[in-house]
Amino acid sequence: MTDDGKPPRTLAEINHRFVGRALATGKVAANALRLASRRVLSRDDVGVYAAIGENLARELDGMKGMAMKVGQILSYLEGALPPETHAALEVLQKGATPVAFSSLVPVIESALGAPIEALFESIDPIAIAAASIGQVHRARFAGADVAVKIQYPDVRATFESDLSRLDRLAGLASIATAVDGRALVEELRARILEECDYVREAKSQRAFASRLAGDPEIAIPEVFSERSAQTVLTSRFVEGLDFQRFCASSGAERKNAVAITLVRASHHCFFALGAINADPHPGNYVFPADGRVVFLDFGCVRRFEPGYVERDRHLARVVCDGDRARFREALLATGIVARPSRFDFDRHWELLRHQYRPYIEPSFRFTPAYLQALVDYGRPNEPNLRLLAIPPEWIWQQRLVSGLHAILTRLDAEGPFRETFRAALEAPLVPLELR
Repeated sequence: MTDDGKPPRTLAEINHRFVGRALATGKVAANALRLASRRVLSRDDVGVYAAIGENLARELDGMKGMAMKVGQILSYLEGALPPETHAALEVLQKGATPVAFSSLVPVIESALGAPIEALFESIDPIAIAAASIGQVHRARFAGADVAVKIQYPDVRATFESDLSRLDRLAGLASIATAVDGRALVEELRARILEECDYVREAKSQRAFASRLAGDPEIAIPEVFSERSAQTVLTSRFVEGLDFQRFCASSGAERKNAVAITLVRASHHCFFALGAINADPHPGNYVFPADGRVVFLDFGCVRRFEPGYVERDRHLARVVCDGDRARFREALLATGIVARPSRFDFDRHWELLRHQYRPYIEPSFRFTPAYLQALVDYGRPNEPNLRLLAIPPEWIWQQRLVSGLHAILTRLDAEGPFRETFRAALEAPLVPLELR
């Protein structure tokens, strides 16, 4: 049974939801846009906002796949939707309606080549998390508590279907803009299809664990290769609080310490490893009693060419140092400006100085007002929007930063983030390798 007393969905029910995906996704977008515009006009619709959020959560959770992934992103990006809607969408961070375990047993047995009774000493048929691509069950293997992530059957095909629709729209999105819509869709396709490859995810998880092993505040669960395959990933289970319970039960000092750890990990990975876990939603962290932060889910990993990292490192130094004279050259080097003759460099300087404020000021507190100001820079009337080239890699980097800052705002975090960021900024780059 699920948390609301309803039975798990069968695969037939899940697949039925995929049929109307294009229409449903359009409704989601329309609701999001309507809420984003209305939220500044009225605060009398709290009940309506919550109800719409609950409805979106139910629909997106039932559809799984890309639709649920969109909902997960919306659930933590503060400022994009009213707070009541964000709260209702939080359920998507772990998933609410799992697929019936009996439908997933064939996936496990086919992937690992043996009956399930021979593979695990025990496995709980009740899912502990149900996400966009697969769901997680607690089990016992070789005397250890493990978490077994099982991919939904045919989810890869549903992603391909979604992406083909996006590809048709991408050409229209490129008209009268400098954005290569099809290049962005191809980038999205590559990352999403990589998420469907649990062998690759296992390699990424082991690689990050190896490179971050020296940080006593960070933990990444061990992968059990003997019980992992293309559609099944088994990792050591770590007991701890989820993000919502952690926020509700922890004091300011503990939250601030976690915030420093999240900032250090996120920026160190980009500047020192040239790779990021580009899916920083709250459901991907666990907070055990020993004070560490456990990082989960390495399916959406983006690696960057060294040249890209070094150009961004230079731009970050220029912005954080307040070196306005070198800004134009540093920004142009990134390739993000498509039409320099019409581009408002002063406006973009103002934007980046605001985005980097947590790393400029000696101490900074993340607030909804800070995030809302960033959202305001992206309004449709923003003069630079149609003059940006937006390299595909940039999308994931910004997703990491915006997601990180949204999480820090939820923590009401305050601290000397400048020191932590500067240490990451000065770290030598040794690219992450998957083996």
